[in-house]
Order: sequence, then structure tokens, then C-alpha cells
Amino acid sequence: MDWDNLKVFLAIADAGGLKRAAQKLGIHHTSCARRIKQLEEQLDIRLFDRRPSGYVLTQAGQQLKQSAQIIQQEFYRIECDLLGQDLRLEGDLCLTLPNGFATHLLMPDIRDFMQRYPDVNLEVNMSYTFRDLASREADVAIRHMDNPPDSLTGKRLTRLYRSAYASEEYLAQYDPVNNPQDCHWLGWGDSNDQLSWAEKSKYPEIPVRGNLYSDVLQLTAVQENIGIASLPCFIADPIPQLQRVPNSEIVAGEWIWVLAHKDMASNAKVRALIDFIVAAFKRHESLIEGRSIAVN
Repeated sequence: MDWDNLKVFLAIADAGGLKRAAQKLGIHHTSCARRIKQLEEQLDIRLFDRRPSGYVLTQAGQQLKQSAQIIQQEFYRIECDLLGQDLRLEGDLCLTLPNGFATHLLMPDIRDFMQRYPDVNLEVNMSYTFRDLASREADVAIRHMDNPPDSLTGKRLTRLYRSAYASEEYLAQYDPVNNPQDCHWLGWGDSNDQLSWAEKSKYPEIPVRGNLYSDVLQLTAVQENIGIASLPCFIADPIPQLQRVPNSEIVAGEWIWVLAHKDMASNAKVRALIDFIVAAFKRHESLIEGRSIAVN
């Protein structure tokens, strides 16, 4: 049985369709269709029901998926074991982190890392999704969460501190204290989650408008006088045109972690990058906690 065909099978099973699976694998969707056809002919069984809504596993397909996932995890374990023993400071290394950390905090540190280790080819992937470190989509991840999965190891850095911000021009035009109904919170994700924001509880009568799923998008919208946003202090405090909304406080959120898979803990490149990130966050601690700039 061809392992490449099994990889395509698992990708389609997870994605529910050819095109999404092909995008994940970096191949053309016709290649996915051809490999699944080969696999079904080899096994002499139908693995998917082709429906207008996508590919749905048959009972045989569900059984194969369970077995193929076991094989896949064993391949990944072997790969991680070998890579974990790599003591060379050279080769490819992938760091995934949220947009705001990349664009408003760590880019000078990323530059310094690349200058210090010129033989390391660092890929930086900006994402809020927790990329699968176990399946080698990334080597090191920076994420804010309280409890990382047991399969990962790393360092807890500091908490992510936020406050409510608006532009000077917006606050000159609108009064969130006396006329909150005229203002707007910029929405982020699920509307039910927005109601639990610590900053929003001080202004429950300010309605939520829009959905801008990124700290960087929220920042740009605030700069364009669109509304009020809950932003990390390290993003908003250094910008002179922005102010914390009257009566707002600095609120400690989730812990920030730098993480890698446990099997990669002895990899020299991974250790070097994690140590570098730990030192960088230590230097930026006062900015992250909202203490670096005096607020009127």
C-alpha cells in the first residue's frame, strides 16, 4: 500500500473535500482524485461517498482512517526522534505566532536571531490557529493559553495584558461615559465571548459592531476612528494617537507560552530559538504588562 496515497486519503477525510485537501498538501486537486481512485482500486472498496457537499467516509473508509492515523503518528514519532537528535545549528526552522507578536513586538528580535544564526533558514508563519507541532507543521509556537497540551513542552513567559483603546479623534467626537449608545466596540469572533470582556463590563451599553478577527485589524480600525477595541498593551501603548478609554483598566489575560513538541526538545535549533524568545519577552515585559508608558 502506497503511503503517499494514504496521506492523501487522510487529508481528504479531514478536509471533507478534494480542493481543501489539495491546498493542505500543496498539490493539485486532480492528483488527489487520482490517488484516491488508485487506493480504492487497490483495496477493491469504496472509501468515500461523493456528494455535492463534499466527500463523506463510508464505513470502510472510517475503519481505514483509524488504522492510517496510527501509521501516521508512528511516522511522525520516528521523524521527531531523528530530528530531536539533530545538534546542528543549520537547516529549516518554522516559528508560528499571532500577527500582533510578529508585527508589533518581535520582528527586531527575529532579525537578531537570523543574524546570529545565518545557517538557520527561519520560516515565520503568522497565525492564531494552534498549528500541529506533532505533525511538523511548525517547530516552535508562541501562543497565549492557560493550559498547553501534555504533548508539548516549553516556557511560560508572562500574561497577555489588554485594555480598551480608541483614537484621540474618536474620543473627542464620542463620549463613552455619558453617551455610550453612540459608541461602538469592534467585534472579535463569537458575539457571546465579547460579552465576557473585562473592559466591556465597564461599558455594557456600548454596542458591538463588526467582526475583525485580528489584533492588527482591530488596531487599524481604531486608528481609522471606527470604534473602541480591546487591544494588547504592547500594540496600542506605543502609538501616540491612541488613548485608553476613560475608566478602563489594564486586564491580565491568558499566559503566553513558547512551545515545542516534547520529542523536539533536544533539537539544537529549537532550543536556540526558544531561549532567544524567552530572553526577548523578558526584555519586553514592561511593555507587555502596560507599564512602559505613562498613561494620563
